[in-house]
Amino acid sequence: MSEALSAVFTPVVLRKVLREACQAAGLASVPDAPASLSVFLEGALLTTLTRRLGVPLALELSGQIRESLLHVFGSEVSTVHSTGEVPISKARELVRSSGPAAGYLALVVTQASLVVFLLQDQLGDAVEVLPVSGEKELQDRLRRFCGRSLLVVIDRRHPCVGPSVAHLLRRELEPTSPVIWWGADEAEMVVVEAALSGGPRLVRTSAEARLADLGSVCLSAIA
Repeated sequence: MSEALSAVFTPVVLRKVLREACQAAGLASVPDAPASLSVFLEGALLTTLTRRLGVPLALELSGQIRESLLHVFGSEVSTVHSTGEVPISKARELVRSSGPAAGYLALVVTQASLVVFLLQDQLGDAVEVLPVSGEKELQDRLRRFCGRSLLVVIDRRHPCVGPSVAHLLRRELEPTSPVIWWGADEAEMVVVEAALSGGPRLVRTSAEARLADLGSVCLSAIA
């Protein structure tokens, strides 16, 4: 891990990066057990690297580190998708899911846990972010948190649901609840807008909208 990071950071900055990641993970130091190290890499360290380096380089570095860990520890280290993104199951281990804090709760429907990590980082304490990996889980979450201030983000860049989920949102969400439909083309936006008509408020984004801008879109939607 240190060898890969040293190719990008000076020794002084590297110590700061690892300290930030450990603080984010609530750890005194970088873990050495394979399972704990894997969770640390895919969670707090990846988030810290992304904040400092941007998404592409952070994913490249984390991929290099993961390959090294696999070489050393073998199957004790969890594998990832070929895209370099962390499985959504890991997001559940790293994003708090015991219940939302006061204020808005964002349900982020995506296959890419990186979206969840970065969005929580962008929103800070203003919004509690929970990952959702499919339509059934989304329905369960909507019913569980009925009556709370909800924001739903549908990720169409890394989709795990299709446009038809708009009908579920129309039934289950309050009209005041914003729905951000991120990364879809205009034709899909038209279909979704019609399906949500009279229901929750659709927040349109362009097909070119960047992940880096998603946090500000969310904050504007609930302002």
